This record gives sequence, C-alpha cells and structure tokens, in this order.
Amino acid sequence: MTNEQKQQIKSLRYQGFGYKQIANAIGLSRDTIRGYCKRNGLDGLGSELVTEYKNIMKEEFLFTLCLNCGKKIEQNSLGRKKKYCSASCKAEWEKVHKKSYSVTCEYCGKEFKSLGVKGRKFCSQECYQRDRFWREEDAAEVAKKILEFKKVNHLPKWLKDLLLTSSEE
Repeated sequence: MTNEQKQQIKSLRYQGFGYKQIANAIGLSRDTIRGYCKRNGLDGLGSELVTEYKNIMKEEFLFTLCLNCGKKIEQNSLGRKKKYCSASCKAEWEKVHKKSYSVTCEYCGKEFKSLGVKGRKFCSQECYQRDRFWREEDAAEVAKKILEFKKVNHLPKWLKDLLLTSSEE
C-alpha cells in the first residue's frame, strides 16, 4: 500500500465512506482497507468519524486565529483558550455580533426582541414614559373602563400588582 493510497483512505474515511466504497474507489480489497483503518484508529461508523473529525478540526482552528481580525493567537499552556488577540478585538466582535433576547414589555405586555440587553423592560420610549409618568387622565380612563366592565388594554406593572394583590397585607 502506497502513502498516496493511505492518504486517500484517511480522506475518504473522514468523509464518511465505508470500507467497501473505499476499496472500490482505490482498487484494494475490503479486508485490506478494514485492517488499515483498525490499525490507525479509523474503524467504527463513518458518520461517527465525520462528526469526531469535524470536532477535532473545530478545536484546532477555533483557537489559532482571532475571531475578529484573524491574527494568530499565542495560547498559554494553562487555563481557558483565548478566542481574541486583545480586549479591543473582543469588544469589536461583541458589538457586531449582539445576542438577541426575547422580552415582554412591562407596560403593554407585547413581546419584543432586545439586542444585547437582557434586562430591558419596555418595548418603546412611549411605553416607558406612560409607565413612569402615570397621569390623571390615564387613571380616569382606566377607572371608567373598570366601572363599565370593559377590558383595560394598558396598565403599568405597579398598578397591576396593586390591583391583583390580596387585601390581607
């Protein structure tokens, strides 16, 4: 078996091919292929080898270059592996790749997405202002709807809590 054939076997095996398919492609017997694979740790299901190989490649290449600028990173022998070459590269990366959180507005109850901020409470400036600066007109409107047994659309969280708590306290 030549070195070129050995490389082909490795390559095809990591692509998920079986012994018989590799044997047909290279022109060697299935048992020869199987024996080589067993001796070199390439035995088992092809699909398992593919996922294992992808994980190994990801581990190898993920921590060699900075995720933001692509510079080579010198890793320490101890501790967690670095993903960025500097703090400024990390900040730049996180500015562009913000996490998205699904949050419910405390005033109107509408579901909205918040980019990068997990603790955001209101979907808009208007909801914030209406909740923070509750006016007498709003109170009169809510009282009128309650007395008419109609649905009240928007209530501030503090008022909901006040109305829904038990009077025993």
